[in-house]
Amino acid sequence: MATTPYRPGFYWAQWRIADDGTRDGDELTPSSSWEVVEVFMNSTDPTDDEHMRVNVAGVERSQHITNFVWGPGPLKPPEDRS
Repeated sequence: MATTPYRPGFYWAQWRIADDGTRDGDELTPSSSWEVVEVFMNSTDPTDDEHMRVNVAGVERSQHITNFVWGPGPLKPPEDRS
């Protein structure tokens, strides 16, 4: 399995645990489905526990990066075929 992302981008992930206070977190996790999620830099201090966070489509709160099983990424956009 892939390692925890260390740079921003879009990754495949399985969401296992929801942060406290996440609306419908108990119904959404744990998930065995692979989803594309966005990893973003939340602080400039790499030693900060909240340095990298994760956005899940349709979820109003970002999530802690350790709440996921990680797959490939960062994903590259598809080629422009126009």
